[in-house]
Amino acid sequence: MVSNAQEELLEWYSKNMRNNSNIIHATERCAAGIIQGIGSFCLGPNVSPRDISDFQKCKVDIVNPGYEVVKFYLFYERWRCADIPKSTHHMQNLKSVFHSYCTLVHPSGTEQHIYQCVDEMEKLHGDWQGRQFQVWVDRVSSAQIGSDLWLVKCAKWESHGEEKYCCLTTILLSSKAELPNDFIWLHVHQTWLDGCGVKQPDTWLI
Repeated sequence: MVSNAQEELLEWYSKNMRNNSNIIHATERCAAGIIQGIGSFCLGPNVSPRDISDFQKCKVDIVNPGYEVVKFYLFYERWRCADIPKSTHHMQNLKSVFHSYCTLVHPSGTEQHIYQCVDEMEKLHGDWQGRQFQVWVDRVSSAQIGSDLWLVKCAKWESHGEEKYCCLTTILLSSKAELPNDFIWLHVHQTWLDGCGVKQPDTWLI
């Protein structure tokens, strides 16, 4: 129960459920209270990915390939906005999450090796610095389709000032046998959401 719940609910909790360990009264309001509850009952990550400054130092206990996709696109946004320093170390770590044969099918229909995208991304560090640029994914779903294979689907959005663009993205990942909570990207396929494609396809990287 969030901290700013209606007075009637607070009274009910005080009279009937104060000693019930399955119900907590969060100290946070609204969505933050829900996230607090998720953490209290160990239902999943209870920190918004946007509140994590260094993903390498933050590990979650739940195997969730969709979470890996969210982290990647947040890194992509921060790189383009120069919210993280330019470093070859970052790019080496980024390449390590992709299989050496991983390819990307761009929404325009072209196919290229994912390392080409990473190399191009390296050149774009800070190209949106000081301007309004945001990247996010929604409708994220994941399904295990093999002993170590996962299929993640999402809608990947970018906002450039007042304009918004979106593509439907499907990603095939493999979990590492030696590190089952880590994932390797095997293939990425993107198609434009109707009416949401960019006018110049070369401005959409990944």
